[in-house]
Amino acid sequence: MKILFNTYTMAFQHPGGGEIVMLKLKEYLEKLGHEVKLFDKWNDKIEDYDVIHEFSLLEWEIWKDYKELGKPLVLTPTAWPRIDFKTKLKIKIKKQLSSHNLASFLNYPDIILPTTSIEKERLEELYALSDKRFQVLYNGIDRVQFDDLSFNLSDYLLYVGSIAKNKNLLKAIEIANSTGNKLIIVGAAKPGHEDYYRECKKFESQNIIFYGPLKQGSQELYRLYKNAKCLLVLSEFETCSLVSMEAGSVGTPVILTKFGGTKEVFRDFVNYVDPDNHAEIVEALSHLKSGQHLKAYIEENYYWENIAKKLERIYQDLLDKN
Repeated sequence: MKILFNTYTMAFQHPGGGEIVMLKLKEYLEKLGHEVKLFDKWNDKIEDYDVIHEFSLLEWEIWKDYKELGKPLVLTPTAWPRIDFKTKLKIKIKKQLSSHNLASFLNYPDIILPTTSIEKERLEELYALSDKRFQVLYNGIDRVQFDDLSFNLSDYLLYVGSIAKNKNLLKAIEIANSTGNKLIIVGAAKPGHEDYYRECKKFESQNIIFYGPLKQGSQELYRLYKNAKCLLVLSEFETCSLVSMEAGSVGTPVILTKFGGTKEVFRDFVNYVDPDNHAEIVEALSHLKSGQHLKAYIEENYYWENIAKKLERIYQDLLDKN
């Protein structure tokens, strides 16, 4: 198959989890023998490809062009939309006034691939979409093996991710200081959140260590995962949490926000908390769930080669119908 991947223009200026998902799906589909191209509008001809896979709900005007060329369109929305009354009403009015809006253009994708069933339900409810076009496709991680993951520290708490207000790093710092734990922070300020980063940096000390960003998949990152007491993910919500998968794959326990799609992805293998509930988080630290059970669960369900094979079947079924 010849597959064309596309996303919004500015995506790779500040890459994060969504961009990692695109690149990993590309890598593992290519290992299965398919040609996967990141869309270059200056050189690529859309009609040369069998399937178009769009990542993101931004820049949706192009979807109509794909369909006018007769190309099957797959959409990974990567969205956690608000579904309050005001938002629903606003979308309904837009649809009544014009057909040129996201809600109307969401009729163009042949298949929609949310990361979790909860994301699917939110999209269905907000945009009045048909359940028949949805298939949940979970995110995954690499199967990594390093000979030596020893580290000069152990039994510390670990944070990995961008430093932004919605990631709630100040709460992780508060937990570490109040319980006497060392906290290692891996990541950099997310653009637009520099003030929050500076607020967090005020707490830098011998116990609150700003380690800086590390390359995803690097041995140094996995060394930090392996030797941590646990990974803290106290975000306002997470659709999946790739860092929790990575930490779990080497047997590190995870304390994870209960908001978002996390319970569907990690089942009973992590400690779920209200990310603003101090007592709940401290209690979880005292009763961490087995990292080895989490490791076995990750190995069985969330390696990229298995996710890519499922996506391959989705593409083939779509082509067989066209």
